[in-house]
Amino acid sequence: MPLMLRLLCSVFLLLCFIAFQPVAGRTVDLTPDLKTDNDSVPRLNNTALKLARNKNYSGALQLLQRAAAGRPSDTLLYNQAIILGRLKRFEEASSLLQQIPSFAHAQANQGVFFCLSGDVKVGLALLENTAGGKGADKIAFNRAVAHLQAGQFDEAHRAASEAVRMRPGEPMYRLTKGDALLGLEKYREALNLYESIEKEPEVEKMLPVRIGNALLGLKKYEEAATKFTTYLLSGDRSFQAPARFGLANAYYGQKEFTKAVAEFRRAVQFRPQWVQARTGLGNALCSIRDYRSARIEFEAALALEPENPHIHLGLGVISYRQGLYEQAMEHFTKAPDLFDDKDKNLADCFLSRGLTQLELNQLDTALVNLSTVMRLNKDHPAAYAGASEVYRKKDSYRYTLAYLEKAIRLSPQNDKMLTNKGNMYLKSGNMDEAYDNFSWALHHNSQNINALNGLSISLLEKDRIEQAESVLDSVINRGHHKAFLYNNLGIVRSYMALKYEKQKDLHNAKQYYYRAVRDYERSRDLDSTHKTFFNNLGNVYKNTEEYDKAVKSYLGHLDKSAINNLGVLYARNGKGEFGKHYLNIALTIDSASLVYQFNRYKVYKEYFKDSLAHRPDIIRAQDLMPTNSISSKYSKDGYINIYLYDYDFDRYEFPGDHYFPIQTDTPTPPDYRPLDDLLTMEVVSNPSKAVVPETIRVTSKRMPKPRRTRLAGSTKCPKII
Repeated sequence: MPLMLRLLCSVFLLLCFIAFQPVAGRTVDLTPDLKTDNDSVPRLNNTALKLARNKNYSGALQLLQRAAAGRPSDTLLYNQAIILGRLKRFEEASSLLQQIPSFAHAQANQGVFFCLSGDVKVGLALLENTAGGKGADKIAFNRAVAHLQAGQFDEAHRAASEAVRMRPGEPMYRLTKGDALLGLEKYREALNLYESIEKEPEVEKMLPVRIGNALLGLKKYEEAATKFTTYLLSGDRSFQAPARFGLANAYYGQKEFTKAVAEFRRAVQFRPQWVQARTGLGNALCSIRDYRSARIEFEAALALEPENPHIHLGLGVISYRQGLYEQAMEHFTKAPDLFDDKDKNLADCFLSRGLTQLELNQLDTALVNLSTVMRLNKDHPAAYAGASEVYRKKDSYRYTLAYLEKAIRLSPQNDKMLTNKGNMYLKSGNMDEAYDNFSWALHHNSQNINALNGLSISLLEKDRIEQAESVLDSVINRGHHKAFLYNNLGIVRSYMALKYEKQKDLHNAKQYYYRAVRDYERSRDLDSTHKTFFNNLGNVYKNTEEYDKAVKSYLGHLDKSAINNLGVLYARNGKGEFGKHYLNIALTIDSASLVYQFNRYKVYKEYFKDSLAHRPDIIRAQDLMPTNSISSKYSKDGYINIYLYDYDFDRYEFPGDHYFPIQTDTPTPPDYRPLDDLLTMEVVSNPSKAVVPETIRVTSKRMPKPRRTRLAGSTKCPKII
């Protein structure tokens, strides 16, 4: 074997011998390290608590789980639950607490964790059934926060008051009580409470928006706007969205609707699903009469909260303005509680509902709403005009004119109201008053078709037939081809024919009768629902002695006027019995008609003189008919034929003065306060008292030295000279 290899082997054997050679007299203790085993779980637990206090919750949880793996413990489970709560793993925390209900605050913390996980109902039930004792103020506080989250402001106020009673100096408890008062709409008390803690550092940033909302509730809109603006300029972004929403409401309360629209839009951008912000934006858009955009916002909000009354109120007003009356009424019926008959700002909402009911012929309820508008805003002409329309539909001539005159006094240049007033005088036969009102209406609006139509009728009744014809021709020639205009032109030409007949100008009379017939036919073709032309056409046929055609025309619209005309037709043709029969029917329908009474007197005088002597009531009718009326002036046979004028009442279009109830923001409740009573574990300080098993001792002995051989160290190293 080579010399070097032998040397290496010898060194290796020597090292191995030394490594395994025990020190003389040393004892090897094989007993487990009892101190380390007994203290490891408490030390891990307590170290985890130190990490938790330094907000290292993940590290704390790992240590607790490690300790529990070695030796399970209720204390470890409880501490894990608290740490899981801090990590926002609320369901896991609740699950652990259910396993250890005997701990003092297990139920209270479980209730908090249920609330934090979104199950407020179950969380509240647990909190309500939790006893007081140590931490009772926190339990009351958490209960108040839960009630705030559930929108139960009375209960929240009671719980917060209890917490404040136990710890009056705690600002967060007082802030919570203020939030409950704000939810109860006790704005003055809430404001006082907020202002009392305004300088507390813990709540300093939370208060400006809350104070602004309290000022909104007190309708101190300018102060509220200042508060919100100051906060937005402060640079803090914690409550940016509520501040924008509050500022929008402050502008809306000051009726600066354009500014309100801009701020509501910003609030919606922060939270697109925020129903109150979208509703506020819809309200503001409606107030600037942008109904299309407002409807978009309301319908987006309605998809999120289908039963929200504020949304239905806005959609009701918009639907009325867009002519969707049945839809408007459906929306109004879903917002009954918002109609506060003491709030002057809501006059427009009552007006919209009243006018909607008017359009749907719900006349009595319409009158109730319009009367409320008159009380809330005595200077609103639309309310009086609407009430006038209610009474017109009820055929109450006196009240129709009374309310219409009040409306005109408030809006004297309104040509539509003047026109309708003229139409009412036409209906009653007061042509002088009708003429004056139509003239005033045209003074304010020379293009008002209904006023021009009414003026032509009043001119005709004043025997200014040529002027009446000129007015109607002018209107029709300007392109206004309406059935009622042709009907009235036919009447004018019928009288022109009678006038020419009276002047013995039969040629022109025949021409005008022909034109009158064409006018009535054109009226029929344009609108067959207005059947007054049947009666008027029958009069032309009667005057031209085409009796069969006349009877057929009268029967086409057999109202009381046509019945009167039938009686006249038969009386003129020697059939007194038929004449008396039809005139008696007409008087049965309308006993107050002077024309019917006069015609019946004529029939009795001509055919029943003997009976007339015993009927003083009929004899009195001979002086009832004014001789200067155009119908008697141009009568061919002494009987009075009735022509039926046609006219439309103008629809009132008052610009909306829209204003809706302001919705103040309900503040986000403060954070819950779990009872972080993390439990320490006692470390065993004297492990020697523990039962120790018998120590196994191993005593080492020196091994004998190996015997030297020739191979070991026999080679001498050469000397180098």
